[in-house]
Amino acid sequence: MHIKKIELHRFKRYNKDSIKLKDGLSLVVGGNNSGKSSILQALATWQFCRTLIEIEKGPTGLLQISGKTGVGLGLVDFTPLHIPTLAHLWTNLKTTRIDEKDGYTLKIKVYWDIEENKERFLEMGMSVANDRLFVKTTATNLNAEEILNEHGDLIPGRLPLVAYLPPFAGITDREGRLTPAMRERLVGQGLSGGVVRNALYDLHEENKRQRAILLIGRKKLRDLDLLALRRNDPWEILLNTMQTFFGTDIRITPFNERYHSYLRIKCVKGKRDEKGVFKSHPGFNPRDVMVEGQGFLQWLSVYALTLSPGVNVILLDEPDAHLNAALQADLLGSLESISLSQNKQILLATHSPELIRIQEHERILSVSKDSTKYLKEADDRIGVLAGIGTVHTPTIHELMRHQRMLILEAPSDLRFLRILAKQANFQWPKNIVPWFWTGSASERYKLFDQLKKEIKDLKAISIRDRDNEADATVEHDLIDKSFKTKPDFRALKWRRRHIEGYLLCEGAIARASGKPVIDVESFFKAHAISIPANHTTSNVAISIREAHAKEIFTSGDSIKSRFGLTREDVGKALEPADIADDIRTFFKALTALSK
Repeated sequence: MHIKKIELHRFKRYNKDSIKLKDGLSLVVGGNNSGKSSILQALATWQFCRTLIEIEKGPTGLLQISGKTGVGLGLVDFTPLHIPTLAHLWTNLKTTRIDEKDGYTLKIKVYWDIEENKERFLEMGMSVANDRLFVKTTATNLNAEEILNEHGDLIPGRLPLVAYLPPFAGITDREGRLTPAMRERLVGQGLSGGVVRNALYDLHEENKRQRAILLIGRKKLRDLDLLALRRNDPWEILLNTMQTFFGTDIRITPFNERYHSYLRIKCVKGKRDEKGVFKSHPGFNPRDVMVEGQGFLQWLSVYALTLSPGVNVILLDEPDAHLNAALQADLLGSLESISLSQNKQILLATHSPELIRIQEHERILSVSKDSTKYLKEADDRIGVLAGIGTVHTPTIHELMRHQRMLILEAPSDLRFLRILAKQANFQWPKNIVPWFWTGSASERYKLFDQLKKEIKDLKAISIRDRDNEADATVEHDLIDKSFKTKPDFRALKWRRRHIEGYLLCEGAIARASGKPVIDVESFFKAHAISIPANHTTSNVAISIREAHAKEIFTSGDSIKSRFGLTREDVGKALEPADIADDIRTFFKALTALSK
């Protein structure tokens, strides 16, 4: 359940504005005081008002728009944001206006599709009288039949559920077991660190519950159940991520409210072995989570919130603030994976040039005083960054140092190619600097040409999907024939429509999913695809080269829905003999570039 549009009436700097949003992960970017954080705060306020009405008037209160009576509260009870007075919610601090017929002068209206092509909206209105805030539903097209069950309770998944995380702060050495209201208050005060243990404890307890269910009638978990749990369970995903990126395991001490006054969560340093089992360093004593670095704690709080079950819209305000450039890119890639695998909508407000540079331009919501809209062209990102030549980022320093550049469409492509390199026993060159830029080869060349003016010995390879371009525009050497060759810039293109086309391997899918090969064969047969024995050759059948492999992995009756796999899962299950000739050709080109 994702938000498609938000209309703001007199909320902070937005006097009367309509902002369209996309599914998946979006960067919200803009200068200081441009209004990017206000978008997140508006949605957090809408969620608070909605929850308040549900608690005070029941779910039917969301449908009641007649009359002027709203739910009243004081500043101390307004928990989504930390503000000095309620007036700071209003444009120019003016809380009254004579031309508002219902007296509710601040309004936040959210639109979503309750079903396919079935748009619904809910508007929360606010007014202030005698230093008290009054909240009510001021407009909606919802009806009881579609959001309430026979008991009058709200049906889960019929309305967006929003969670907001401001920049990380506030962690203490003692964190008690907190009620939801207490957690919201701390987050609203900008003290998200004060609830991180509670969030981790909730994920851990749900993991224990799921394991207990899977163990019913058994002495140990089945391998397939354990594999699915590690792939899909929020706690397992969090543990895997912290172990992989930080070499740190999280240990939860059981909590008994009769004996314990605070939650105890420890961290252990170590590394994962070849089988993926985490082993702590010999003699390492577990230590409290609060003594870890700010980057680790920031990542931990972001993951704990983003993976929370039930929440489908996540608002992150500068989660990259305490991370270096490499970890910023890793965080973005990890959040993209969660957004895809867990069906989450994520809005990430940032100032980071590194994140703006590597994110696909159509996923960047640019906020300025004049407009709020997604970028239309890759080159628009240069304007957001205020000029490529003046951007001071670690990546440019790496380019100046190594003078070798690989242009890819997205960070996920780099992670994927590194997986294939490992499976092919190919040593990835250490002096190749990745740069992420969507668009055609000619558009990428414009970027390269600008950089080369500053880095004279720069050389680059551009690799991208063929998509809907003709099969004849690329052959076994992967040279993009639609682009005229330029000095020091080699434009390559995958011979198959999508890079995912090189994963149409029945054996690898069967190994990754634990399913029989015959099940995989039946899946492809349903898609009218027959995988030939020579599926790794560059001149594989045209039906394979033209297959819409990206959709086969993610859309409708897909490899994801049928077998629970991502392309990374299948890539890790490939054997050296399964690596396509085109992939090996690319690796050879990469080796040549590195010299």
